[in-house]
Amino acid sequence: MDKLIVHANAKINLFLEVLDKRTDGYHNIETVFQSIDLHDTLIFKEQKAGVINLSSDNKDLPLGSSNLISKACELLLKESDKNYGVDIQLIKRIPIGAGLAGGSADAGGTLIGLNEFWELGYSIGDLVELGKKLGADVPFCMIGGTALGKERGDSITKLKPLSNVYVVIANPGFEVSTAYAYASLANLGLTRSKKNGNIIVDDINNSDVLAIAKNLYNAFEQLVINEHPIIREIKAEMQNLGALGALMTGSGPTVFALTDDISVAENIKRKLESRVRFCVISQTSNHSIIKA
Repeated sequence: MDKLIVHANAKINLFLEVLDKRTDGYHNIETVFQSIDLHDTLIFKEQKAGVINLSSDNKDLPLGSSNLISKACELLLKESDKNYGVDIQLIKRIPIGAGLAGGSADAGGTLIGLNEFWELGYSIGDLVELGKKLGADVPFCMIGGTALGKERGDSITKLKPLSNVYVVIANPGFEVSTAYAYASLANLGLTRSKKNGNIIVDDINNSDVLAIAKNLYNAFEQLVINEHPIIREIKAEMQNLGALGALMTGSGPTVFALTDDISVAENIKRKLESRVRFCVISQTSNHSIIKA
């Protein structure tokens, strides 16, 4: 194969609760993931054996061994015991360190893309198990759609698709460390009263977008708002402009608004885009990795 192009979709969390700390240092969580059609693009081209070349249009992105695309390449070569090469060009649209799982999406896209590009023959189940070694969000970013995540977030149960919902994404332009967010939450005490995700799962099964929007929840949100009040301001403006609901995704700082009305989405974007670094209208998607 001379060339392969895949699109790797971002995710938002419609619900996110942190339960308890695990013996492996991670936390057990309960979350409802949703793919959106905001995506990065990965272009795979032939390269001589043993040479992995990664490039990107985003100059702020580290391209060395710490990059999840590089780690995915190394993992797949080790697992397959091959010495193949590849040239990977990354067109970056998902903001970095934004709570949208851009790095995890790129890693998942790399595993799925290279499996086809190198004709390795792994099943999606095999690739998802490999993805767990790269990060807790990687399995969902390979499965996609609407799904319930448990354990580290990497035990995935598909839910009924949430279709035709507009998602306005607003990123204020700074990063929030996931490790910092978990440490701050632990300082509050993991014995605090926990929210149950069953309500929003029922709303999804009933295709009740208004109820979903009313039951959005993120355990990290108030902690991050305490440090960065602009997140509260963005949420309030989204809701004042007619969003059905708004929430910070992941460990932040990106905030999303849900609406079933494109004119509302366009108005929110118009009013917010001068105040934030990144603002786009996206839509819910039932896919994660898409071949172009």
